[in-house]
Amino acid sequence: MPDHKSCPLCKSDNIVEVFKVTDFLVSRQEFPLMKCSDCFFIFTNDYPQENEAANYYLSEDYISHSDTRKGIINKIYHLVRGYMLKRKFSMLRRVSPAGKQSVLDIGCGTGYFPLYLNQKGWLCKGLEISDEARNFAYKKHGLTIDKPEKIEDFELGSFDIVTMWHTLEHFYDPDNYMKNVHRILRKNGLLVIALPNNSSYDAGYYSKYWAAWDVPRHLWHFDPHTIERYAGGRGFVPVKTFRLPFDAFYVSVLSEKHKGSGTAVIKGFFRGFISWFTALTRRSRTSSLVYIFRKNQ
Repeated sequence: MPDHKSCPLCKSDNIVEVFKVTDFLVSRQEFPLMKCSDCFFIFTNDYPQENEAANYYLSEDYISHSDTRKGIINKIYHLVRGYMLKRKFSMLRRVSPAGKQSVLDIGCGTGYFPLYLNQKGWLCKGLEISDEARNFAYKKHGLTIDKPEKIEDFELGSFDIVTMWHTLEHFYDPDNYMKNVHRILRKNGLLVIALPNNSSYDAGYYSKYWAAWDVPRHLWHFDPHTIERYAGGRGFVPVKTFRLPFDAFYVSVLSEKHKGSGTAVIKGFFRGFISWFTALTRRSRTSSLVYIFRKNQ
């Protein structure tokens, strides 16, 4: 089990355990969350080796890989997805030059986002680690999705935009991905990273039951300060930040389920509304944020 003795972000050895979090999705194991007292970065510790990680995704409820509609939470996810595809595309159009763009979507799951962009006339390729998700994308959408190691084969300056929608937090070697992203982006290319925000209202309220900890699948836990520090140290400068408004509701419902609430949907929507309302005036308290970075020459 990887055991970090120092902060992966700033290398300080001044780290402390925040609390242990349960893997509610698959194993019911507990994993410690560590926090750096110097830069305040939070990370999962004692997580499985990379060659064992796939075992912790083997759940029908892991929707980004299975596309399941089982249960009310996943049904809500499907209802919201169509709107969010439009919103994500709108974000890209607002920050990118006019005209069709070439995009690489890392961690594209079952392929809905690459499909949407291609239907809009853009050129979007996808990378995905899950065999099940790649097979679904081919059978459902006719999309050929490559394995993550394909990123090593793309030539210098291959893409205008690289997107990571809730992906970076899963990488065992995020620095290698960031190095390759910098290489394959064209001059002034854009990197789009969507992440849960551990300084959000709902993260504070639910504490160790917050669904977006999602251990041990999520290894790194960012807030606006730590992601900008991380990306800045790897050749990217911040451009803009967007809110993901529905994540607070989805995460809060799941968090209530983790707590064993008998009325998880009702309580979760109520708490999600408070989180959403709080973030209207304090963006740093948003449940999930989309960070736009530009490649720094």
